[in-house]
Amino acid sequence: MTDAVLVLRHGERRDSVEENWRETAERIHDPGLTDRGRRQADRAAERLRETGVEEIYASPFLRAIQTASPVADALDLPVRVEPGLGEHLNPAWFDAHPEVLGREERVERFPRTDVEHRPLLEPTFPEDAADAERRIGETARRIVDSTSARRVLFVGHGATVGGVAHGLVGSAEAVDAPLCGLTELVRDGGGEGGENGNRNGDEWRVEWSGDVAHLDDGA
Repeated sequence: MTDAVLVLRHGERRDSVEENWRETAERIHDPGLTDRGRRQADRAAERLRETGVEEIYASPFLRAIQTASPVADALDLPVRVEPGLGEHLNPAWFDAHPEVLGREERVERFPRTDVEHRPLLEPTFPEDAADAERRIGETARRIVDSTSARRVLFVGHGATVGGVAHGLVGSAEAVDAPLCGLTELVRDGGGEGGENGNRNGDEWRVEWSGDVAHLDDGA
């Protein structure tokens, strides 16, 4: 049974610093990481090396997979691409369901992709903020209730951090999601249960959130 979940937001994305990136982009709604973003991901990988993470799940967006990749290398683990953890499909940002890397190209570019994993939840376009929060929270609950891994890592977006917290804890008020920031949620046993409790009366809480200590060197 999972008793700890770590959530890592992706690093700096190219379209946030390259003014003309969209003019030559292959997929205009799927920017990858900048060089700084890759350094941030590398620092996060070092931070996570000794945390006991047993499974990695990532949003299908390129920036999330690129952030998860060095972590997977450091931990010698596959990456399970899970659409349910993906970005908020906000119609103010997207005019249709955003295109991401296809499965074959993803496996070719990122050999640690787990080809056996089958998505637990597929998002639908469009979503409002509450829809996205519910979808991500439901995905998080399905994962922790179905895996035998005691510590899992989710790699995604700001919306992923808030959605996971809302789905497990019942509120996202205690979370922060800076670029490549880490959040940890832990399961407490022996409680009375409740609306957001999990099996055996267990309850989740936010242990800490938005930690960027691994980026203190300016990455």
